[in-house]
Formats: sequence, C-alpha cells, structure tokens
Amino acid sequence: MFDRIIHSLGVVFLCLLLAVPASPACAAKTLSAAEPPAGPLGRYADVLQESGVRLGPDEVMTRLRRGEGAVPPRPAPDFGIGARPVWLHWRVENTATQAQIRRLTLETPWIDEVDVYVLQNGAVQAHWQTGDSLPQRQRPIAGLGFAFDLRLEPGTSEVLLRAASDDPMLLPTTLRAVDTAGDSHRWARYSHGFVYGYLLALIAYNLLLYTGLRKRSHLLYALYLSAFILMNLGYTGHGYAWLWPDYPGVQRYVILLSMVLFGVAGLQFAARFLDLARHAPRLRQALQLLSAGALLAVITAATTGHQAATAWIAFGFVVLFALVMLLLGALAVRHGYTGARFFLGAAVAGMSGTLASSLSVWGLIPFNEWTYRAVELGMLADATLLALAIAHRFRQDQQERVRAEHLARTDPLTRLPNRRAFREQAEAILSTAMRRERDITLIMIDIDHFKQLNDNWGHVRGDEALAALGQVLLAAARRGDVAARWGGEEFVLLLPETNQQQAVALAERLRNKISLIRLRCGDAEISLSASFGVAQRRKEASLDALIDSADKLLYRAKQLGRDRVVADSGEQAAAHAGAAP
Repeated sequence: MFDRIIHSLGVVFLCLLLAVPASPACAAKTLSAAEPPAGPLGRYADVLQESGVRLGPDEVMTRLRRGEGAVPPRPAPDFGIGARPVWLHWRVENTATQAQIRRLTLETPWIDEVDVYVLQNGAVQAHWQTGDSLPQRQRPIAGLGFAFDLRLEPGTSEVLLRAASDDPMLLPTTLRAVDTAGDSHRWARYSHGFVYGYLLALIAYNLLLYTGLRKRSHLLYALYLSAFILMNLGYTGHGYAWLWPDYPGVQRYVILLSMVLFGVAGLQFAARFLDLARHAPRLRQALQLLSAGALLAVITAATTGHQAATAWIAFGFVVLFALVMLLLGALAVRHGYTGARFFLGAAVAGMSGTLASSLSVWGLIPFNEWTYRAVELGMLADATLLALAIAHRFRQDQQERVRAEHLARTDPLTRLPNRRAFREQAEAILSTAMRRERDITLIMIDIDHFKQLNDNWGHVRGDEALAALGQVLLAAARRGDVAARWGGEEFVLLLPETNQQQAVALAERLRNKISLIRLRCGDAEISLSASFGVAQRRKEASLDALIDSADKLLYRAKQLGRDRVVADSGEQAAAHAGAAP
C-alpha cells in the first residue's frame, strides 16, 4: 500500500515539475473592460525591467512605444529572487459610453513596493502606492494581496504596475468586475480555514500527548506544524491582514524566517522520531549542524538588512530540507526503523508539495493555483501520515511496555507469574475473601531433592524439571486460581472459594501427575516427586501469615519423608515413603 502511495505522489510531483504553460507566448492584446479574461493577465501585458535608475510612467510609456517591452512567457510572470524592479503594462478598452470600475488584483502579498497608474490620453488619471513595506491600513483595499479599483473611462486606458522586491518577484494579476472579484477567492478562504483547523487540531492533540507522556517527538511535531502555519500565514497574507497589520518590518522577514524554522523543526522531529541518536548518531549530529547553520545564517542576513540574501538562504534551505527528509525516509525504510514507511510516505507527500510551491514561487517551474498551493496539499497528506506514524509508534510503545511489564512479572522458565506478580494478585483476592468471609486456601510445593538433581544430571535437567512442573500447575489451575513460581524449586498455588479438604484433594492429584513426569538424559530416565503444604485461611489476617503457615506444613512434609501432602491437621497423604531421585 505504501509503495503505491509513494509512487502516486511521485508521479503527481513529477507532473508539477514538468508542467508547461497552457498556450505559447503571443503578442500582448488589448483587454476588454466589459469582459476581462478570467485568469492571470501575464499574456496580455508588456514587461519592462529597470536597469538601475527608477523610471516614471512617462518614460516607461516612451520605452514601450519604442518596442523595448516584451510579453512574458507565462500567465503569472516571475523574475526570481532579488530581481530588478519590473513594470507591467496593459491596454484596456472600454467600449461603453460611461466609465466602468474594474478591480486589479496582485495575488502575491510579499512584494515590497507596488505602484499602480491609470493613464488616459497620456495623462495620469490615478496613482496608488502600497506594498508590504507599508502598514496594512495604507492599502487602497484591505485584503490578503494588493487590490485596486480602476476607474476606466470610455475609450482606451493604459494601466501600469511597478513592482520592486528582494523577495521572489512573482506577479500573478487579475482584472474583474468589483461585484464578482471576491467570488473566485471564496473557495480559497474556505480551504485555508480547513487547513488551519485541521493542523491546529493535530497541534493540540500532540501537545496533550506531550503533556501526558513527556515524549519530545510530540512536542517537536507540534512545533513543526506550528512553523508551517506561521509560514502559511505569512505568504498568503493572512498574518499581515490579521495579526501584524501595523508592522511591515515583521511582514518583510516573517515568511523567510518561518521557512527556516519550518525546516529546522521538521529535521528535529525526524531525528527524534527515527531515533537517530541511537541508530545513526553521526547523521543526527550532521542534522544538528545543518539546522544551527541555517538559523545562524538567516538570522544574520535578516538582522543586517540583507533581504535578498535572506531570501536565497530561506529558499535554498527549504529545498535542501525537502531532499534531506526524503533521504531520511528512504534510509529509515532500508534499515527497518519503526514507522519508517509511514514517515517515508509523509516525506514524499509533504516535501513534494514544499518543493513544488518553492520552485513555482522561485520561478523555476510554472506558477498556477496548484503549484502555488501544493505545499498545503502536501502538508495535509504529510500531517495525516505522520499522525498515523505517531499513533503506530505510540501503539508499539504501549505494546512494548506491556511486554516488558509482563516479562517483569513472569518467570521466563516456567511461564508462571513470579513472586512479585503473585503478591499483587493474591493480596486483592485475599482481601475480597476476608471481606466476604469466604474460604481460601494456599498450597506450597517444593521439588524433592532438587539440588541432587542439578548436581547429578546438570542444570539443564533441573530447568526441564522446573518447566515441567510449571506446565502441570498451569494445566491444573482453574479460572481465578493463582499459580506462581515462588523461588528456586518452590511453587505456590492460591485457591479462592476452596476449603482445606478440596485443596488437599487437588494437591494429591498434582502429586500424582508430578510423579508421572519423566526426564531423559541419554539412555537414563529421571522421575520427579514433590512435597506439599496446604494451609486454609482461618485467623490469619495477612497473606504473609497464610504463606508462613503453608511453608511450615511443607517443611513438615519434608521431615516426614517427602513426596506427600501435609495440611493443618498433620499428614494427609503419603503415596510414597521413599525419597525422590
């Protein structure tokens, strides 16, 4: 199943990488104000990049008329990190007899400087200046990206948009009627709400697990998801609109810093989840150095005001992080680490989305709704698979804990409870019997001449004798009885709802079964016998008192010649007077 999932995700990611524009580049066409195109406006624009000196709208129009502009090859023009300022130009035709209002929207919220001009007959009719270097309240229309309501007079209007940023210069623009401008983004708002709600629920769940279990993997996973949400709030514009609208300095670097925090938290979670400290300490040390180096580099670049360098570090680290996570998943599967297949599936899903979104914003693959939001889809799959991985690990930990506890309470040779487990069970049973004034009897059993057996035939035969007697007790014990190895060659059997006469009868049956045991050592045949002490609770108020009574009766059976059952009234049965071998 995991192989099929991973293969399918890989195919999807490959398709994203190989995506090409829907149609070839063509000469910029005039836009219709009455029926603007539904998609991005890149193919309808002329593009002009500044060469070092800031241009004004008049100079831009002059150069465009000289043919210095070019039509971008993609609907959403992209120019990479640290690109020179870019001008986009559209010619919009209004064939109506009155002015029309159309909303121009720039979808990417991280552009530092955005200027929009509307010209008619060569004169500037309107000018807006904004960008994420200015407070949110200074935007013409509050929102996630940048929006401008253009008043287009009858005839032909020229629309210019200037963008400048040290971040990736990605310029997806649309033109729509004002009353329908929000409809196309409604599903995006709903989908973002779903993503945030789903991830916040996982964060809360893992924080609760960390609080209860104190396992750092749960805390690191919660931090990993939190860093993603912070990163997503930054690059979608939600953070600037909701959380820090008056702090453009925060908006300037929050996306880049949160990208590195996202990668660092992911690497730390991976190292803890895969237990690299035990399985691959050198690899864990390398991840620690990589994380520390990335944090130091991005903080240094940000604090010194080198935004372009900060962007290069952040995007480069995220791409490297994605590749490292895939490598860790592959290595984990190869070496059979716990939960490795879940982890690899999550890594393929999450990192494919991360790579697709990073490369599309970077301008290395085509930008569209699917490549831009691929990181969200990938993280949903990543979070789901990692949640399953954590649940699988939690279940395995529980099973190992139960196994360890069982081993700590079980005698490995006879598979009977040990003394500690016997006491835990017997105390509760005895307390119930005393409270309800019910019969309860205890039998102490000791293999006769066990030391001679070990000395004459070896410890292997002695272990076989202990195991054989343990099987006899397991087979004879009823539901509710507690049989255990008391220590050495001694065994104990607690019988609730059983009086002394019934216990003696059971002890006789056990004695007879033990006498039928035969151990082979080469051609020799070894038989066994055992002595029994049977004590019924009378005035004893504690388990230790009952055990002491049975032990004294067992000692009496040894004194009387072994291979017999002795109860409170004295010797009850003596099938054999001779000594056992």
